[in-house]
Amino acid sequence: MTDVAPAVARTATQAAAAAAPPRVLILTHYFYPETAAVAQFTTEIAQDLARRGCDVTVVTSRAPYQRHAPSLPADDRLGPVRIRRALGTSFDKRRLWARMSNLATFVAGAAVELTLGFRGYDVLMVCNAPLLGMAGWLGWLVRRRPYVCIVEDIYPDLAVRFGVIGERSLVRRLWDVLNARVYADAAAVVTLGERMCATLCANHARAGRPPLTVRIIPSWADGDAIRPLPKTDNPFAREHGTHEKLTVLYSGNMGLAHDLETVIAAAECLRNDPRFLFLFIGDGGKRARLVQMAAEKRLPNVKFLPYQPLERLPWSLTCGDVSVVTMEAAAEGLLIPSKIYGALAAGQAILGLVGEATEVADIIARHGCGVRVAPGDVTALVAALRRLADEPTELSTMQQRARTCFETHFRRELALDAYWRTLLSVTGRG
Repeated sequence: MTDVAPAVARTATQAAAAAAPPRVLILTHYFYPETAAVAQFTTEIAQDLARRGCDVTVVTSRAPYQRHAPSLPADDRLGPVRIRRALGTSFDKRRLWARMSNLATFVAGAAVELTLGFRGYDVLMVCNAPLLGMAGWLGWLVRRRPYVCIVEDIYPDLAVRFGVIGERSLVRRLWDVLNARVYADAAAVVTLGERMCATLCANHARAGRPPLTVRIIPSWADGDAIRPLPKTDNPFAREHGTHEKLTVLYSGNMGLAHDLETVIAAAECLRNDPRFLFLFIGDGGKRARLVQMAAEKRLPNVKFLPYQPLERLPWSLTCGDVSVVTMEAAAEGLLIPSKIYGALAAGQAILGLVGEATEVADIIARHGCGVRVAPGDVTALVAALRRLADEPTELSTMQQRARTCFETHFRRELALDAYWRTLLSVTGRG
């Protein structure tokens, strides 16, 4: 009888622990106060989990996402969310060696934080940069806590297709083996769409592993802050003259995986058509090249603006009529441009400069919310834009369908609920 009370107490304690919201550690390359889409993604997950009562800590990079921005503090907070920033280099990301150095030093710093710095967490969420899943796996190996891999871009496939590493190289083979190990030991693997899911499963099978179960949770935008707004009522549109033109908008990272040269070429073809304006907002590895192209061609219908502060996005994302979502053919099946979610929320017709075998093409075809043009096909792009200018009713219908598509499939609440259910499942709470 003397053992009954302690046993009952232990059972009650275990039941209380199982019922309590999990203690969550999130590992991500970029986080608040960064405004890039990848940072907003993990920031909103962390804030939502904290609102649900979770004890949330984030391990992220001290190096800023944008060039010339100051380094961020090692210890920080965002409301109840604790932030720990690991050491790492912050070289200019436009150079390949610099990007690799920044990544490698951050992964190493994150691995130290996970294996030595944190013990009291129930589940780890890894929002993966290349190789970041390995840091999560090492944390599991040392602490034996479950981890969830969120795959936003599929590596090493992207590195292979863009010629960074060879398809049959030792680096590629080792990377595949490491990924297979990381995904096999993960409590859950999450990716953003059906085509990415198929690629992950095929890669896993190629590595000789048993079938991989992958959960699909699409990304999202803030549909409350970003809503369709008539350009005549938009102060940003009036400031930059987009309310008087059919504005082709590109907003976000001007990276190597984005076919923006075709947009510049289309602007050249339409330089004498006063109906059009091409507006580029953001930065990235291609920005300087695009600015140079527009300057050399003396294009009067092209304008560049820097990244806009987060509080201005409801106006900058709605200042256009057609929103460009593009990626090179090499990236098909390996990522989904996050800007499509903001464009849908803003009620912009989607101009998909993408191949047929992409999530973006699927969304456009299923919902009739835009047009798809093959990357590099300047003639087809110019014809599509002229048709939209000639048929404003068709353009308006596409814009309305874009917002309906967003409301049905890509609202933030839908995705955050799915992540919450995933966490409950892997921790035995649901």
